[in-house]
Parts: sequence; C-alpha cells; structure tokens
Amino acid sequence: MANSIQIDITPDKTLIKKLGLIGYRTEQAIAEIIDNSVDARIETVKEKISVQLNFENNWIGIRDDGIGMDKQDITNALIIAKGMKTDDKLGKFGIGMKSACSALGKKFKITTAKINSTKEYSTEYDEDKWLSDESLNWKNFTINERDLKPEERWHGTRITIEKLKVPIYANQISKLKERFAIRYGPYISSNQIELQLNTKTCHIVQADIEENSKEEININTLDGINIKGNIALLKKRSIQGYYGIHLFKNGRLIKAYEKFGFTNHPSIAQIIGELHLDHVPVNFQKNEFIKESPEYETAENAFRLYPAVQNTIRKARIGNEPSQSTILNIFDYFISHAKPDVLDARMSTKSAMQLFDNTNDLKFKVGNTQISIKFEKRESLYDIQSIDGNLVVYVDKNNPVFKYSKNPLSVIGMIASEVELVAKNPTYGEFVQQRNKNWSRFLEDWSKKEPIERNREEKTLLLRNYHLAKELGELHVELKEICDYKFQFTALSTLLDFLHNILGRIIYHIYTVTGHGENLTDLISEIMGEEFVIVNDPSPDELKVVLDIEKNKKIIIVREYAEISGTTIASPEKAWVDLVNEIYTHKIPVAEKELSRVLESLMRQTTIDKDRILHYAKQYKKLDRVKPIVEAL
Repeated sequence: MANSIQIDITPDKTLIKKLGLIGYRTEQAIAEIIDNSVDARIETVKEKISVQLNFENNWIGIRDDGIGMDKQDITNALIIAKGMKTDDKLGKFGIGMKSACSALGKKFKITTAKINSTKEYSTEYDEDKWLSDESLNWKNFTINERDLKPEERWHGTRITIEKLKVPIYANQISKLKERFAIRYGPYISSNQIELQLNTKTCHIVQADIEENSKEEININTLDGINIKGNIALLKKRSIQGYYGIHLFKNGRLIKAYEKFGFTNHPSIAQIIGELHLDHVPVNFQKNEFIKESPEYETAENAFRLYPAVQNTIRKARIGNEPSQSTILNIFDYFISHAKPDVLDARMSTKSAMQLFDNTNDLKFKVGNTQISIKFEKRESLYDIQSIDGNLVVYVDKNNPVFKYSKNPLSVIGMIASEVELVAKNPTYGEFVQQRNKNWSRFLEDWSKKEPIERNREEKTLLLRNYHLAKELGELHVELKEICDYKFQFTALSTLLDFLHNILGRIIYHIYTVTGHGENLTDLISEIMGEEFVIVNDPSPDELKVVLDIEKNKKIIIVREYAEISGTTIASPEKAWVDLVNEIYTHKIPVAEKELSRVLESLMRQTTIDKDRILHYAKQYKKLDRVKPIVEAL
C-alpha cells in the first residue's frame, strides 16, 4: 500500500539572487522597473517617472507618481512569480521587479503609498544579510507601515538600488535617454507619461524619412486580431543596422530595429517602421517575443504579405541599386584608377535602363587624350570614333548584350577597360569595332533561334483552346530571357478559360525549383503592374489574409518544388493535376466540383491523355484524389 508523504518545497533563499543572474543588461533591468511604473499610471493623468543614476554615491533610483501600492499589493509584488497583472500590462509575470533589482545591485529598498491612502509601506532587501542570517526566511519578510500626516501624503512608488553589481557612468544617460525614447515612445507621444533621466527628459526623435514614403499598416488576421503600425523609408541607408521594425507590446518596445518580415540586407537598409503586437506572447524578461508561437508566426507572415510592406521593400531595393553616379564611378575606376565601388551581384535590365537614361555624357582624360562617353542608339554594342586626336565613345544602351547579362553594369566595366586600352593604343580600336559588330550579329541570330536551339519551344501552345492567360504573356517572355533556373506556369495560369463558374478571384500559379521562390517573386514584382499582388508560397491562412486585403487585385502565387518537369508552360494534364493539388493542399478557393468540369472540358476541347494525368498524379502523390475524378468521366 502506497503512503502519501508531504514535503516542504519552499524555494531556496538564493532564488532572488539567481533571478538577478538571468542575463539582464542595465538598460533592460531599469526598463523592467519602469514597466511597473507605466502600469501603475493613473488614468487621464500624465505620470512622471524619474530615473536617477547617482555616480558619486553609486546608486540607482526610480520613482513615479502613479497609483502606488497598499499592504496587499506590496506583499504580492514581493512574492516570487505572484503575477497579478493582466495580459495588457507590461509587467505581468511577477518576476521582473525582483530579478531586475537583484540584477542591478545587492541591496534595494521599495517605498510606496497608494492614492487616497494615509499609509506608507516600505521594505528592504539586502542580499548579503538575507543569505547569511539564518533567521531570515520567506515566512518572516518584513514590511514597514507608517501613518502619514496630511501634509506628508503622496502616492506612487520609489525604488533605490545600492551595492551596485553594474557599472554606471555619465555617458549612459544620453544612451538610455535615446533608447527609452524609442522604448516608451507611444506613452510619451500620447502624453501618458513623462520620463526623465537625471536632469534630461526623454523626447521623441522622429526618424528622418523620405517624403511621402510612410504607409499605414492595418492588418486583420483570420482569428480576429488587429495589428496596426506603419512602415517608411529612411532618407539615408543605415550601414550600422539601425533600420527595421520597432515591435511593441501594449505600448512598450520589445525589440528595436527588428528585421521583421524581411531578411537583413544592405539593399533594404532604409526600411523603418513600428508594429504593435499586443496579442503576441513575450518571454518573462520582456526583451524578446516568443518567435516559435503561432501568434508571432501568423503576424510576421501577414506583415510580410501586406501590400504596403511589399511596395516599401520593392522601393527600397530599386532605390538602392547602384546610384546614378555608378556608371561614372566605373569609368573613373578603369580610366582614372579611382577606388572602385562595389557592384550588386545582380541588377535588372529595367533598372539598368533607368540608370542609363539618368546618366549624362561623361568626360575623361587619359594622358593627352580627351574621352567623351555618350549613350545613343548604334549598330553595335559601342562605337569608338577618333575626332581631332580625341575619342568619342557611343554606347548603345538597348544592345541585347545588356539584356543577356545578369549585371548590365559589368558590361559597362568591360567597355571602360577597353576604352582605356584604345586611348593608349589607337590601333586596338579596329579590332574592338569588328568584334562588337560580330557580337551583336551573333546575339541577334541567337535570339531568333533560341526557342528551338535551346529547347524552349512551348509545344502546349499548339494545342487547340489551351494557352497561357493572355495577361501573363509578356511576363512569360521576359522571365524566359532573364531566368537561368527552371520555372513553369501552371494550374489557373493556363486553365482559367475552362472554369465554368465565376471564380470570384483570379489566382495564377508559377512554380520554380527550390531556393528560387523569393528571387522569382522579386522579379515578377518588378515586371508586373500594381494590379497584381505577388506572394511566395503562402499558407492557406496567409492567402486568406491577402484575399481579404486586396479584394480587387489579381494574385500570382509562386511555389517551390524539388524539380520542375516539362517546359515553361505546363501541359494540360499536369496543369489540371496541379490545380487539384492547389485546391486540396493549399485550399485555393475553387469549388471542388469545378475539377470534374475542367477535366471534362479539357477532354472535349483539347488533346489530353488520361494515362498522363494519372502519371502526374502518382508523381505528386495525389493519385487517391485524382483517380476517382478521372474514372468517373
């Protein structure tokens, strides 16, 4: 027979000390205490919070004129993990104040008085005394009560921390002032609090953003959560990483300059904004959101797909491709041997054309030879003419060489290097002229033969009544020219004409190989107009967010697969199987009954092979869903 045994699990006396060792920085620890002050503010009254760093006597003080605490409140505040606050409060775990004070120093004193009360309560913790005196324990912690005379009455809380474990120094004040202005910005800007550090008051510092670049964020998630904020572009890129999204919870900054919804990259180092994630859980230090939580993941995905966010990121990337002075810098490097600028690994042809259009004639001197560079239409890539001992170089910006190059600026580098050689040795110019003519002729012939010689012929286009959606035609042509990896238009990109019922929304599909989805999404975003929204591998929930937000726009979905079989336009059989896959796996809003009707129309109007349908279904492991539909016809 088992016996029940009662045991004492009172926490060890070292617990408060250990809580102070959980990794708080000075800034975070002070912020923990400020959080409690912010939570204690009186409604409709501007609260004053003062932080004092006393360098002479080595102590830290935080005080406020908030609602204060009574006997029960301060008792609860001292009990480890006695979290009495709701989710809309900054300090809700019952650990922050004790651990923060212990992180800052070995000794702290709390004095408080509740509004409209005649009592003042105080308590003191001294780590050395607490750990060395065996008579002190959790059951006899002392709180002092004092009656206040009418003229002594006050309300709020004062905390003084001594025997500091952290260094304090004068330069900290300006740093903390700047950080806390961001951290508590919503409370300061709305006049809910006034925060002072020694003699300096925290004021909101507005980011220096580009005119008309600020866009509001207003996201409604599938579970009824509303997320608000804004996003904009800084006038100058931040090479130190001071860009990104400030993430707040209940008005308090949790993470500053977070790369939320996008990847850290110099090309988008102008993005700045803020987002309020009041529903997303944080760790008990309140310095990180719990990124593994479904709330965080849903919020980040919804933010990433939000049109204003995509537009801002696109503007940042386009704006931060090489500037108008880059062509000048390239020629300057080869001809004047100036320090080179770093070129992007890839630059779109469209951006290069814009760069050429914005570049004026360039002039250089090599020895006694004057060199002029002009961007004009010519018969070859570039043409060098000698006039009175000087050189005039005509560069044809529309030459197909630029279109075939992954980075058109690398071609400019080649031209610059050869111009330098011709300036030093004029006889070299004849060779260059002939080489350029041959090169242009070769590219012209090659481009005409490309569909056959490079196996890019779209045999499916010859099938009766089966074709790529007309509005995707130009996109298809341009992607074939610039993509050096596989992609394929499929599902509703080719089957839209076979849907009998009104779809309600047009959702095109483009598949590509693993690792290229994001790049393909960026390319399509550059090519297509604003009537399209391009999303990379959205989940059903993410797609629903996009559909709810962009009610009047067409959607292009990019998905990645291990391999892409066939040409850049899927066969009718594969497109139909892909449509089945999209409906069942990704919950594309097409009625299931449409699948049979689409297949029936394909069989009636085009050449389609049932065996090939089953082949693709088996390949994509959708045979159990596809076979019953096929056999029913």
